[in-house]
Amino acid sequence: MRRLAQQTREDVYASVRDYQELHQARGQGFRVEGHGPHRLTFIADPSFLANSDVVGAAVYIWPSEPVMVEVTITCDGKGMRATSQLGGGHWNRVGVATDASTPTEITVEIDWDGEVDLSIWGLSAGPLELPDSLIAAGVTAADLNKTHLAPETFYLVQDVAVGLDLDEEHSILFEEVPGDTIVLKKCSYCQRMLPLDPARLGTLAFHKHNAKRTLHQNECRACKKWRINDNFNPLRTVDQLHESSVITRERKLFLREPERLQEFKLRTGAGLKSQVWERFDRRCFYCRKPLELSEVQLDHTRPLAYLWPIDEFATCLCAEHNNQKTDRFPVDFYNEQQLRELSRITGLAYRELTAKNVNEAQLDIIWDDIVTFALEWEPRTFAATARKVSEMLPDVDLFDRLNEMDSALHDELLGELAQRPPGVEDV
Repeated sequence: MRRLAQQTREDVYASVRDYQELHQARGQGFRVEGHGPHRLTFIADPSFLANSDVVGAAVYIWPSEPVMVEVTITCDGKGMRATSQLGGGHWNRVGVATDASTPTEITVEIDWDGEVDLSIWGLSAGPLELPDSLIAAGVTAADLNKTHLAPETFYLVQDVAVGLDLDEEHSILFEEVPGDTIVLKKCSYCQRMLPLDPARLGTLAFHKHNAKRTLHQNECRACKKWRINDNFNPLRTVDQLHESSVITRERKLFLREPERLQEFKLRTGAGLKSQVWERFDRRCFYCRKPLELSEVQLDHTRPLAYLWPIDEFATCLCAEHNNQKTDRFPVDFYNEQQLRELSRITGLAYRELTAKNVNEAQLDIIWDDIVTFALEWEPRTFAATARKVSEMLPDVDLFDRLNEMDSALHDELLGELAQRPPGVEDV
């Protein structure tokens, strides 16, 4: 196994170069085949220079079938474990960090069970050398152990399959063969070669960007978070940040600006998020937990998935209960007393809160211009919307409508959906 050098970075955006070249690593990965249980144990170098008291382990994993995988990092006898349900047939991101000052011994274990073949790429671990902005913010392992940031946010080198020494004595493996192909791209900030998946945009080390040649941003998701967003976003209010997010989501679905949001701003002269926060007494409506404005998550109340835009009837929720509600209708999430109170607070009629229906005004727009929506939406968005519409209106089939209006585009869309990697499901 090759031992990786400690990562070094230029904290300056290299704008003179185009970081849109893709590189394929074919057959270079580390793959284990055979019936489990499997355990791979690796030894990391604790002597890397670091500017933090955090130790992390990072890896990308390709299982042949969906599988539960545990990645554990242990420093001088004390460990931290990340348990992840991984999708089969594609690469997944896994990372775990723990607070540890000057460790003398670091091990990493990867455990999984069943007759599942598993490829590994970018396995690396050690004390973390982090950007100055993170150190200044007093970042801890808990800050870095976020599934939307780990493992890229550890700033470890991940340009070979395995950068640690395999401890064969404490490993259980059956057959090691060349691994599955992975696609890499360089980050314009930290200069690391990190993975992306052309078939599943934005799922690995880079957020997607439709205007870029690779359909991914120049900078990795860690640099996007710590070096761009956190530097520039404080100049914007919480309402402005929320509005930007809403505009992006609704523009993608409705192919126009969020009209109700703009009307509300013109009418009230204030942002929607702060007004809803005040209307709900600065608390999560579901659990009554007090919330700071930055903690508020606005729920559409009537689901966006069923074509209802954000409007003045939005509900103030905490992150936990907003994630639980997802695309549910109010009547499927709240009890009778809550529905009555929600009607009183929002001003939305009780009969609207207990109804389960598609926004037919928006559906009419899509129906009349189905070809444009089929061209502009991603295939998964078209399929998900068609499914939601048929769920409420069984006689309305967006696929049939598209076939009627443009059979060639209909067949092309079905072909793209059929080519999606196994293990990926719409949710």
